[in-house]
Amino acid sequence: MATKTALVAGASGLIGRRVVEHLLAAGGWNVIGLARSQRSSPGMRWIAVDLNDPADCVRKLGTLTAVTHIFYAARYDHPEGVPESVEINAAMLANVVNAVEPKSSLQHVHAVHGSKYYGTQLGPVPVPLTEELPRADNRNFYFVQEDFLREQSRGKQWSYSTSRPHSFCDPAVDYARSASMVIAVYAAVQHELGLSLDFPGTAASFEVPNQFTDTALLARAIVWMATEPGCANQSFNVVNGDYPSWSELWPRIAKEFDMRPGKPANVKLATYMADKGPLWDSIVHKHNLNPTRLNDVALWPYGDYLLRPEWEIHSSMDKARALGFDESLDTGKMFARHFAHYRAARIIP
Repeated sequence: MATKTALVAGASGLIGRRVVEHLLAAGGWNVIGLARSQRSSPGMRWIAVDLNDPADCVRKLGTLTAVTHIFYAARYDHPEGVPESVEINAAMLANVVNAVEPKSSLQHVHAVHGSKYYGTQLGPVPVPLTEELPRADNRNFYFVQEDFLREQSRGKQWSYSTSRPHSFCDPAVDYARSASMVIAVYAAVQHELGLSLDFPGTAASFEVPNQFTDTALLARAIVWMATEPGCANQSFNVVNGDYPSWSELWPRIAKEFDMRPGKPANVKLATYMADKGPLWDSIVHKHNLNPTRLNDVALWPYGDYLLRPEWEIHSSMDKARALGFDESLDTGKMFARHFAHYRAARIIP
């Protein structure tokens, strides 16, 4: 019998859907998903709501008296490479909490953030990155959301937590902003051209240690934070736990596509893939794949963001480990699982 009720904001998104899956599989949870349009899924309730509209949030969410946990994984849409709106993203979280809190049995609010908290996107950072490091010297909605949760929960019966993943990886076939999908489609194009699997980034970015976060692992960590009393009012890094360089991963990735691993080519994917649409169409036809457009199936500017940093990125997992979350993943095996999923779904050959 369910004893807790989870309200998942952004439940149709990449991270939100994994949180929902984990909650439903774990049992003991009533799950309510929030999305912009009405949806239907077995085992849960959906509410269509505009999180950017405080009145709509009060109207749709203000009567949810049974909510014990809010899992906030929503983000306001923005083009790749354009800074995310601090004001809108901060307001959306506040709108949800302000609507639910007065009449609910709220125990915990979790917000999904990321390693941009430390400025990993800006340039070299001190490693390993620990949760006690100061915020990066830039504007970021993470900071405003965190401050809101800290102040809003002060003296209340509920606590909060935030997670800081890096480079989401997921087997979803409908999400273009994914490291796994970018690599898989790029490899399929190179294979069709009869080329080796050259690394698109620079020689320097090929060699520095990096990190990744499997979204299913992240979902398990998020639910752990929300239900472990020792995590109250704290933030936690969540990464796979190994820190491979691309030079270590690339031969393993090439093997998955029966290709020779190439060398760093220092090409921007957004430019290199710009004229490959007709080739991709021929690959889809040749291998009887599910129809996709090259610019829709993978987000190439995100690939450049992912593959080109020339500085080490290493988030420590010591804090979570000390409190009992000891899961880790081999990133190479994770990529292999995702590629196998794409093939089974007939997205890549």
